[in-house]
Amino acid sequence: MFKKLTAVTLSLALAAASLVGCSNVKGTNAGAGTTAAASDQSGGGQTASAGQKYKIAFIVKSLQSAFFINMTEAAEKCGQDYADKISVEIMAPQTPFNIEEQIQLVEQCITNKMDAIVIAPCDSEGIVPAIKKANDAGILVVTANTKANGGDIVSYVGAQNFDVGYSLATALFEKLGGQGKVILIEGKAGNSTSEERAEGFKEALKEYPGIELLASQPADWDRASAMTVMENCLQTYDQIDGVLTLTKDMGLGTIEAIKSAGRDKEIVSMTFDVDDDVISALKAGDLYASGNQNEQSQAYIAIMTAVFALDGYKVDSSQIMPITVVTAEDFQ
Repeated sequence: MFKKLTAVTLSLALAAASLVGCSNVKGTNAGAGTTAAASDQSGGGQTASAGQKYKIAFIVKSLQSAFFINMTEAAEKCGQDYADKISVEIMAPQTPFNIEEQIQLVEQCITNKMDAIVIAPCDSEGIVPAIKKANDAGILVVTANTKANGGDIVSYVGAQNFDVGYSLATALFEKLGGQGKVILIEGKAGNSTSEERAEGFKEALKEYPGIELLASQPADWDRASAMTVMENCLQTYDQIDGVLTLTKDMGLGTIEAIKSAGRDKEIVSMTFDVDDDVISALKAGDLYASGNQNEQSQAYIAIMTAVFALDGYKVDSSQIMPITVVTAEDFQ
């Protein structure tokens, strides 16, 4: 599987090495592109005693998504790299993107007296009561990839999703020469990741008066749902020049619909996130471009951020991962 990782910044590596008593931090799997995660010691953490490990839960939205599998692999690697300091438990709802099950997982973490929870919320608003319960239980919370709309969050580690939408939209509009009719397929209503990306898209749209937005519809991050949404759009609109989906699963479903309708030569398709399937689609010309947000870096750094905070170090309230727009040329 394709994994594009960046090196750990020197400050992060040095901080991690000093905290965990390890002289060699392996940068190939940590990733960064962020400011230093920790600064002066505040003395507010619950430092582990000798021989004890911090218990950290890493909760994602789904284990049926390549994106979140990539994140869990990096989380597991972090646990392996610092096995003398932490134990990392991977958790996810059995029903992908199910907020009720994710809330139950947070409650399970409270029962199990975890030291920290690193979570990518399925629903930014719906997860807030569970986070507040974790706060009341003295459990430190870090969000990765997706923000929560409330609760005491030590840090958010992930992309600036408004910029994701803006950058992808700009690349699409430029490809179309500033003229054309486009479709936006969003993620899930109530999810900050989707809403912020859509806001960025619509902000870019203001700068291109020759671009007309035909429709903007959610497909719940789901490939089959995106395929259905695109099929309906293809039946409704005789002219579609471009389509942007806000994550790659939806992007691949959209491509299926476009190719089945025989309209792949007339529509420029773009999406977000990169894996082997996306690279194949780029090389085949089914996708013009995609965005890469270094999800493994997000996971690794989010866990280390939790460790820094548990050890009493101040951490940045948000750590923004860089994004890049890639085309087939990047994989030649």
